[in-house]
Amino acid sequence: MSTQASPTPTPTAPGGLPLIGHAHHLARTPLPFMTSLREHGSVVRINIGPTPAYVVTDPALTRRVLVTDATHYTKGGKIIDALRVFFGDGLATVADGDTHLRNRRLMQPMFNKAHIATRGEAMTAQVREMVAAWPAGRPRDVYADMNDITLAAFLVALFGTDLPPHLRTEFTALMPAIMKGTIRQTVLPSWITRLPLPANRAHARRVARLRALIDQAIDHRSAPHPGVAAEAAAAGCP
Repeated sequence: MSTQASPTPTPTAPGGLPLIGHAHHLARTPLPFMTSLREHGSVVRINIGPTPAYVVTDPALTRRVLVTDATHYTKGGKIIDALRVFFGDGLATVADGDTHLRNRRLMQPMFNKAHIATRGEAMTAQVREMVAAWPAGRPRDVYADMNDITLAAFLVALFGTDLPPHLRTEFTALMPAIMKGTIRQTVLPSWITRLPLPANRAHARRVARLRALIDQAIDHRSAPHPGVAAEAAAAGCP
């Protein structure tokens, strides 16, 4: 008689709390917490509020999920739904289908080697400029500094180097609060996030403001620069 071994249960990360699960770790110490999951297995369960999530920590298995067997894993869930509020139906939030294909083709030119090379130099220059402005001999909040540098480099990659300073400053100020609100949206039951609570209204206002800033940044990039307009007028172009 042959016996079949029972599947090994997926280990659950320690430190979860009632109702919120591991959300406090994700909000306060996300990097150390995610790094610590490797000690518990190649796939580890965490709880985001009442919702279970499974974190893959093994590189080979990660490749299977994202590349080799990607068709068997559908992108979705509360985190994706929360991100879709301000990212819309973009590459990060749409798993497959015609919408994903259309968006990927629209974005593809941004990721060719020549374009990335030009953005790379600009991003490096932006980081050097920010670091050079730090006063010598004073303690720094490294977490806040790295957030600012990352966001600044991201904005350069997305909108170029001529984004008006007021847009860049407001983007940088908004994003940390929006990400905290997004984590909150994934932790709480969906019916609570739909109530007109102060925190929900504040998150909605920030998201609306972010969308307005993105529209302004796109308008700025789409408008002809004065030097280009002058050259066109001199050449007799309409």
